Amino acid sequence: FSLFVNSASSTLKHSKLLCFADDMKIFLEINSVDDCLKLQDDLNSFPAWAESLGLTLNIEKCRSMTFTRCRSPITHIYSLNGSNLIPAGSSICDLGFTFTPSLCPRAHIDRVTCKALKVLGFVKRISSDFKLSSSLKEIYCALVRPIVEYGSVVWDPQSTDACLQLERVQRKFLCYMKHSLNVNCSPHDYTPLLSLLNLSSLADRRHSNNLYFLNKLLTGLVDSPSLLSLINFRVPARSTRNNHPFLIPFCTTSYLKNEPITRMLKLANEDPLFLS
Repeated sequence: FSLFVNSASSTLKHSKLLCFADDMKIFLEINSVDDCLKLQDDLNSFPAWAESLGLTLNIEKCRSMTFTRCRSPITHIYSLNGSNLIPAGSSICDLGFTFTPSLCPRAHIDRVTCKALKVLGFVKRISSDFKLSSSLKEIYCALVRPIVEYGSVVWDPQSTDACLQLERVQRKFLCYMKHSLNVNCSPHDYTPLLSLLNLSSLADRRHSNNLYFLNKLLTGLVDSPSLLSLINFRVPARSTRNNHPFLIPFCTTSYLKNEPITRMLKLANEDPLFLS
């Protein structure tokens, strides 16, 4: 099945294709109306490819979305198999991520935080009779924490308010554990509980996940040549005091500074033990 689906790229003359199982995304960088027409031309040829393999397209589930930070983006109504594609609107959820036209992670953070708090509330209701702290911790780590950590290397926030919003989920759990275990600690300092339960803050875990993903990318455990090509090692012509292993491109905006690969390289440069 994967071989048949991956053959779709051969039918696209101008656009690029992303596949995950039977989930496909056709995209093209739009700089003019001519680019819109090129993308539409590929969309016109796509149904014929699907029919040649005996596949049918579910047009009702297909959406179009423009990713841009321009104030006046180039808009175009795209069609597929004779039907106009429905615009995704202000956000769309795909493969567990919430995407917005500006690729701002705020909508995704709002969604996962809300979902995690609901699951935490459910956990607190069903575990009211539990006495072992280890059981409560395992349930939290299995059902709640993964919700706010899924794909965090992509959307790891840099703003303080977003980090506090995510940390609020774990603080709610620690507050519950404080009363369950009858632990004395200040109302706004849960550091003793973190040590008692052997937990790290969510911010520290995201930091570690960034470095872990970069390490897997460099060692080949993550097979992605396109991502690997974005990593540049720093090779100075002469000995200097700067011992940073990676060359980080100059970024003119904070948006570019927080781009996933740039962020991971920056964290690796700041960690003297990364390459040890």
